[in-house]
Amino acid sequence: MTERARPSPREPPIAPDRSGRVLAGLVSFEVLLYGVIGILLAVAAVFVVIGTVHELAESISSHAGAVQTGVTVLDRVLLIMIIAELVYTVRLVLRTREIVVEPFLVVGLIAVVRRILVVTAQFERLPATGHALTNLLLELGLLGFLALALATALALVRRFRARTV
Repeated sequence: MTERARPSPREPPIAPDRSGRVLAGLVSFEVLLYGVIGILLAVAAVFVVIGTVHELAESISSHAGAVQTGVTVLDRVLLIMIIAELVYTVRLVLRTREIVVEPFLVVGLIAVVRRILVVTAQFERLPATGHALTNLLLELGLLGFLALALATALALVRRFRARTV
């Protein structure tokens, strides 16, 4: 059993109305920070979209390989999905005043899929033997395991949430 902390004789106790104002100020600051984060994420998404359109036009005009262009566009679309999920998370935090784990699991799963895409695209450029191939296969296996773990965690969170609602 712990005792309540008592103010030291040198420090005057904080008045209840003063502590309430401090708390309200901190809450307002937190809302402001989340708002700024949301705006910066929206700006980042716009830049990614503009960069993707520019790179797609450049690839078409330079007759780049269709597979590489497709992989690049898919990579960027997944990045935009990550940003969108983070914006959703910020919006959810602002609305409910609590941080939930589910959006972060979705972001992690999208990021793993994105990395798997990049790793498999690297198979085309590497020789079929040696340490580079071993490292790529090891990374691909670990990413597959991580994707399975994140998907399982997401399913468990959703099942638990469905039971509590």
